[in-house]
Amino acid sequence: MTAFPLRRLGLLALAMLLAAAPPAHAQDYDFTVPDVTDTYALENARVVQAPGDVLESATVVVHDGLIEAVGPDAEVPYDARRIDADSLTVYAGFIDGLSHAGVDMPEAENEENGDDEIDPGNPPFDAAGIQPDRSVRSFLTPDASGLEGLRKAGFTAGHVVPEGQMLPGAGALALYGGTSASDMVLDSDASLFGQIETADGYVYPATEMAVIAKMRQLYREAERRQELETAYERTPTGQPRPPQDPVHSALFPVLDGDTPLAYYADGALPIHRVLDLQQELGFPLILAGLAESHATIDALQDTDAPLFLTLDLPEAPTRSAEGDTTVADTTDTPSRYYRPEFRVPTYEDVPEEEENLELRHAVERQDYLETAATLHEAGLRFGFTTREADAGDVREHLRTMIDEGLPESVALAALTTRPASVLGLTNRLGTVEEGKIANLVVTDGSYFAEDTKVQHVFVDGELYDYSADEGGGEVSGDVSKVLGTWSYTLETPQGERSGTLSIEGDASGLEGTLTNSQGDESELESISFDGTTLSFTVSPEQGPSLSTTVTVEGDTFEGSVSTPGPSLSITGERTSAPNTMRK
Repeated sequence: MTAFPLRRLGLLALAMLLAAAPPAHAQDYDFTVPDVTDTYALENARVVQAPGDVLESATVVVHDGLIEAVGPDAEVPYDARRIDADSLTVYAGFIDGLSHAGVDMPEAENEENGDDEIDPGNPPFDAAGIQPDRSVRSFLTPDASGLEGLRKAGFTAGHVVPEGQMLPGAGALALYGGTSASDMVLDSDASLFGQIETADGYVYPATEMAVIAKMRQLYREAERRQELETAYERTPTGQPRPPQDPVHSALFPVLDGDTPLAYYADGALPIHRVLDLQQELGFPLILAGLAESHATIDALQDTDAPLFLTLDLPEAPTRSAEGDTTVADTTDTPSRYYRPEFRVPTYEDVPEEEENLELRHAVERQDYLETAATLHEAGLRFGFTTREADAGDVREHLRTMIDEGLPESVALAALTTRPASVLGLTNRLGTVEEGKIANLVVTDGSYFAEDTKVQHVFVDGELYDYSADEGGGEVSGDVSKVLGTWSYTLETPQGERSGTLSIEGDASGLEGTLTNSQGDESELESISFDGTTLSFTVSPEQGPSLSTTVTVEGDTFEGSVSTPGPSLSITGERTSAPNTMRK
């Protein structure tokens, strides 16, 4: 299910499904809350304000896109949608160090654009992949594929860059939500994105070394042109106007030290090449990717560039059958078994060589899994980049990094406070504090725990509700306590509304329906019961999902319904039970 901002929805869904008052009397309703609210209160939550700074029971108030209050005694506005969060944990929204999130690039503009007439040794800038005068803002859209997955993983903002080759264009700091590019952008032209990526087709630069040489040439020429412009501005009389073009001019902020060059480099050799180029030219640098940075620790310790480690990890080898597994698949210490000096004396030893090669692969894969811990142990601070990662694998890969030695608090800092600091966002994002942008992640446990689910995400105060996304609920209690038909009474601002619930099933799963006073039925989704607490969700055709949680005692229950406005009280009584339960 794709989540959507609930700010735009009112209490209509509640009136249709649960309140169910006759339409003829709709004009008599005395609403005490507005139909639309941008105010939310996460009540009695565990709030992780920053790594190591936790409030065990506090309320977070969100209003007009900002965190209005945080604390045990935070005052809840009358028009707030109250979310019962006593079993939930609130984190600051995660910040992506470098990605293409929200970017929708057009088709290549010069496809078949007179390729026969292009000089392959001196192609136009765009054919060479040199487009620093472009801005990612032109390609941003909140509907871009991939954005929803990252948001559901907890990422609410990031440093986004355009796609391309050697110099794709200027990056921006953007929110991972909104209704337009203007809504998304926090800071335009936050960086100039570069990579050691050859040009498409058989044109220069066609090798990695040629890319380095071309970057050196562009940089030196930009320096020369800036000097000419400076001299001309001092004494224009009698001087020819200096040459100008948007490509070299786009490098001027880099020359001035105001805009960093953000390079993506995964391999050890590209990492060294970027660092050498930065040392030679002296530009401010952001370095992302770093998959093989475990092999470049000394070089990274000599730079003060902000670092962003990829959240992509190599997959484990797959086997066609369980019997095909080898020592490389089952050991946690492949280096213990790998024999680097092993040589095959005869063809009869080929299977042994194959197993040794698989152990070598496992040793190298282990280095990748331990990279985050290796960087931390070397005293290097870093954030994370999702550029090459699948959003659905992010949490699993974070858990792997933690299992391989990265402290959980450091992982959380790499998602929040560290990127906020190096990207200049500390006064707006990175912690759960009053006055900051309301970018929040709400989970039903520790974010890094395997069974934890992301329930809600806030981006700029917009609520994206994922609480109904996980399919069926869990049943761990005696289901006989909830089976049967129940009458319910809901306390609404317009008075009491009533209806019935019917629940059936067994320990393997529950299903049921809700029938309002008008006879309209809705299926109950994600029904869970632990022997005492019953919870379920109702999803209307229009409007947000409505989550209900009640405590069952004998043949009665009492609890609340989470709505786009305040939570509403609900009580119920069992009116009939399955035949097998009757005495």
